[in-house]
Amino acid sequence: MTKAEKGDYRLLHVPDPLSEDLYQSMIKEPSIMETLHLIKHANIVLHGIGDALTMAERRKTSVKTVQQLIEEQAVSEAFGYYFDKEGNIVHKVRTIGIHLEDLKNVNKVITVAGGKSKAQAIASYMKQGKSDVLITDEAAAEEIVRYHLL
Repeated sequence: MTKAEKGDYRLLHVPDPLSEDLYQSMIKEPSIMETLHLIKHANIVLHGIGDALTMAERRKTSVKTVQQLIEEQAVSEAFGYYFDKEGNIVHKVRTIGIHLEDLKNVNKVITVAGGKSKAQAIASYMKQGKSDVLITDEAAAEEIVRYHLL
């Protein structure tokens, strides 16, 4: 996409979650600092929304934290934040990259998520999350409308 628009991009590959020591060390690395500066000054952010437990599994989240997510009824994840069905933050993973508070300085936030199984996650995030545009598919949209999730 970047090449088609004659743009440029950078990848920021860092593991999460991070210990406090590793986090502090990594954000002081010059190449990471440079990329974070670009991220924090982005005009447009394109991001996805994930199902909370699926994302917790991908992040190799501890059993204790997964249990907390279940107890707190987390249904969605974006930017390392986990949200309940009302859009309340129930857990946050220490990540290097963009955070929710950074979105207030972004001109256009585009959110992408699809599939019937993501309907509740989409609704959860959209209840609180800053997003100017939601790109989804028919299956998710029908599920959101069917159950009046938004």
